[in-house]
Amino acid sequence: MPPEAGEPGRPQEEPAPTRRGKPARPGSAAPAEAPASEETRIKADTFGGTPGHAWYRGFVDLTAGETRIQSDRMDLYETEKPDGGKGRKVVAEGNVVFMRGDERLSGSRMTLDMDTGVGVFEDALGYVQPGVFVEGRTIERLSADTYRIEGAKFTSCAQPDPRWAFGASSARLEVGDKIVAKNVVFRIKQVPAFYLPYIVYPVREDQRSSGLLFPSFGYSSLRGVNVGEAFYWAMGRSFDQTFSVDNYSKYGYGFGHEFRYAAAPPSRGTFQTYVFQPRDGGELDYDLDWQAQQQLPLKLRGSVSVRQYSNLLFQQRVQDSFNLATTRSRRAALNLQRSLGPTNLQLLADSNDTFFSRQTRVNRHLPLLRLSMAPQRLGASGVAFRYDMRAERLENGTKNDADSNRNRLNRYSRFDVNPELSRPISLAFLQLTPQLEGRYTYYSDSLGSNNRPTGASLQRAYFESSLELRGPTFARVFNTPGNFYSEKYKHVIGPEATYRYRSAVEDFSSIPRFDAVDTLRGTNQIQYALVQSLLAKRSGPGGKDTPYEFLTWRVGQTYYVDQASREFDPDYSSNNFEAGGLSNLSPLQSRLKLQPTPRLRTSFDLEYDLQQSLVRSLSLGANLSGERGDMQVSWSRSAEQTRNNRRIPPRSSVRGSLRLEVLPERLSLDVQADYDFVSNTMVHSTGRLRYDVQCCGFLAEVIRYDFNERVEQQFRFSIELANIGSFGNFNGEERGQPQRLGGSSFK
Repeated sequence: MPPEAGEPGRPQEEPAPTRRGKPARPGSAAPAEAPASEETRIKADTFGGTPGHAWYRGFVDLTAGETRIQSDRMDLYETEKPDGGKGRKVVAEGNVVFMRGDERLSGSRMTLDMDTGVGVFEDALGYVQPGVFVEGRTIERLSADTYRIEGAKFTSCAQPDPRWAFGASSARLEVGDKIVAKNVVFRIKQVPAFYLPYIVYPVREDQRSSGLLFPSFGYSSLRGVNVGEAFYWAMGRSFDQTFSVDNYSKYGYGFGHEFRYAAAPPSRGTFQTYVFQPRDGGELDYDLDWQAQQQLPLKLRGSVSVRQYSNLLFQQRVQDSFNLATTRSRRAALNLQRSLGPTNLQLLADSNDTFFSRQTRVNRHLPLLRLSMAPQRLGASGVAFRYDMRAERLENGTKNDADSNRNRLNRYSRFDVNPELSRPISLAFLQLTPQLEGRYTYYSDSLGSNNRPTGASLQRAYFESSLELRGPTFARVFNTPGNFYSEKYKHVIGPEATYRYRSAVEDFSSIPRFDAVDTLRGTNQIQYALVQSLLAKRSGPGGKDTPYEFLTWRVGQTYYVDQASREFDPDYSSNNFEAGGLSNLSPLQSRLKLQPTPRLRTSFDLEYDLQQSLVRSLSLGANLSGERGDMQVSWSRSAEQTRNNRRIPPRSSVRGSLRLEVLPERLSLDVQADYDFVSNTMVHSTGRLRYDVQCCGFLAEVIRYDFNERVEQQFRFSIELANIGSFGNFNGEERGQPQRLGGSSFK
């Protein structure tokens, strides 16, 4: 730190020349008139001058408002302007440092007009928010917010030896906004990586700047070399768009578009569109994924949900998300809702198509008007009342993909009313819930013996009552001093039973089948189960021991008085695939959940047919989570079955995923895999390795497919730099979103 002014040989404070141009005397500290706009103060080892020219030597420190300049030598010139005013110019040399707010510039020489802020820095380097370092042979300050740089170099890497940087023949820096550069070479360390004729590098705090995003590179054994680029348009704080293009050397061209907005909650939406042109000139394929919800006037809430694609083959061959590539349905829905007190009003139009080998199943609301109310207590009676009422125009049936003349689509109207009363009763040792329900449904059309529409209307009415019983439960406590897990356990066991009676449904085979509402038939059944759980005293928040339920096991079955009603019971996944004749008993169902710690959860579900001595279905799942990652594994299996003399092949597959922070906040690994035990094939596997350092990140991704005649290996590599967003794949898990919301961009 410099000593106080006035000491021999030490810096002294010298005011700037007066507006009348009279210089201060050498060694004098006499005050002079400050500029009208802002006070200028200068410290220097020695100073002097003549009229219109003041010089300062040694350690020179100039302060003028928010501007501060330091150098070894400084000359301050005053000139007379045409309007009679005085103009001031600073020439600084030797270790020049310029500071203004968060800006820092240094160089060997600087010329600056103090009144306009225009100046030139030579052999300069500097720093601007949010963390961008710039260098140049010359940096010309065009205004308080704009610089022109010749022989430019800039980076956001704060390492002493930057890991990466952009070099350019010329650039324009707009403080708080962007750097626009020409003839750019991107270097990793000192090695040139690629050339760009023009870029826009964002330096905004929110990192939302329009321009081209970082390109993506990849290779596919089916599609060849892939190079993709995207343009990001920051339309405002709450709106943006992304336009992308992909070139596959063997396959064709893809064009993507995404529009996103985020208004006052709950209003937000994402609209993604991808169009693909095969290289051989075939028909255009497309993929749409639109999701939005919007608060509207009159307290209405609207939503749009579209998941459409041109055909199933395109979906299976191009999608890089295994979940999307294996889906067999497409849908579109437009929904309007409004709350009217406890009642909810809904207007819905939707279309759902499910693809099979040679035909497509179609279900559409054209449209649906629905009034519904969740259970509400009626006064102090304890009775709860709910209802569901709908009027809808429906279309359903099958479309033959090869021959449109064989389409079997039926349009008709349906009106349905479904009121319900219930009265929960809690006793000391058990809980009872009696329920009373009625339903009336009108169909404007019905089905004949050949399962074709007859044109005749149909009415269906039934009455349903049920009684749900839980308990009595029995419990026993076990003391286990010194046990590694808990010193006290509690075992709870008790029955559950539900008796349900539904009156006979006349003309059941004549009812058009649209959804689960139409598959309800008369039944007289009882569902019973034995439920047990294990609890342990474990240390909870604050170190206090609290009961923790770590195991639940439910074993149950259903007895049907009418065997036919078993076929449509949705509580059993295997009932729709009967291997033999019908039975009064459902499969035995076991559901076991084990959660020894909040971080480890497992489940084991099984359906066993006692009549056929056959495991109908089986599934096993486990989830392990920790501070540095998580792992999920699920296995499902079903036996070979027949239905209507058609063979249903067996199924046995396992799915697993692993996310691991190998080095926290530095190196991460993501792995996904799907294996089919029936064909002994790894149908899908994905591995992603991401390495992040202070100012950049690298992502390597390997994808492999072997299913539905798609045998493919892919490799992708991408780079993410500080302040520069990268671009995800439109046909992958990221659905084309930049790595950061509103990702920064460059041209």
